[in-house]
Amino acid sequence: MICPFCEITKPDDVYVTSGFHFFCCTECHSLFRSDAGVALDHHYDAEYYGDSPKEKFWLKPVVWLLNAERGSRAKFISKRISKSSSVIDIGCGNGALLNRIHQLSGAKVTGVEMDNVAAQRARDRGCIEVFSDSFEKAPLAEGSFDAVIMIHSFEHIPQPVPTLTNAVALLKPGGIFYIAIPNINSIQYAVFRKHWLHLDPEFHLHFISRRELIKLASEAGLKFIKTKHFNPVQNIPGFILSAMNLVTGRRDVLFNMLRNKKKLRNPLNILVFIFLMLFAAFLLPFAIIEECISCLAGRGATVDYVFEKGI
Repeated sequence: MICPFCEITKPDDVYVTSGFHFFCCTECHSLFRSDAGVALDHHYDAEYYGDSPKEKFWLKPVVWLLNAERGSRAKFISKRISKSSSVIDIGCGNGALLNRIHQLSGAKVTGVEMDNVAAQRARDRGCIEVFSDSFEKAPLAEGSFDAVIMIHSFEHIPQPVPTLTNAVALLKPGGIFYIAIPNINSIQYAVFRKHWLHLDPEFHLHFISRRELIKLASEAGLKFIKTKHFNPVQNIPGFILSAMNLVTGRRDVLFNMLRNKKKLRNPLNILVFIFLMLFAAFLLPFAIIEECISCLAGRGATVDYVFEKGI
């Protein structure tokens, strides 16, 4: 077994969950699935992207919160670019973030999204050039972008180190690289381990440690600028849903109901949904406390990194 980041060959066997075997590297302390680093032909089913025509979740308050999170990232990036800039989002999903960046800055926006459903949602926004082939096969010129974005897509990519190197190559000198990932160094992971929501074992192949990401980014020609650990939109629900996974012994029951309203056609599921929403309300104060502590400690459940390419 080889670490997909530092290539150490003797990682620790950690656990099996949802039928997937996870290992922890003894050198760089990254976590990875046994098939990480192997080119996979894995297609996401329709349930992964939800049954809403535009969004992943059908519940309006969830969509409002996600839009607020996207807005915060879009404002940060838009302040560092101009109307003449070019921005690419690798794993752009439905294109909501790129759309907001375009609205705020007027920049040219490009997305790469392999899932056809999500890619079409991005195209339908009208302002995004979308490539639905793999990132490596997309006709993208080196040194042609002022900002490269990867928002919770890095952990889905089978071969992360070559992808990181190729992504950085797209940047112009002085351009920014903005990446958001689940944080394996987080308090939530330390508490919940295999029950952690952001583990998402069916789809997440690896979780790079902070030290290793900064090291690889530096080797690729990036300068570390800052991190952001405070993200209540991701982290507070993450605590609540992780606790539910732990208590019920089943993964993502409420999460999947929030993605797919069709599951509530069953009367029993409606009762389960109501119970879990009440349980979520009970857990909310604890989740808020954990988010505050994690933010102060620099150990948020998800973390945004900002890098700059050397001139």
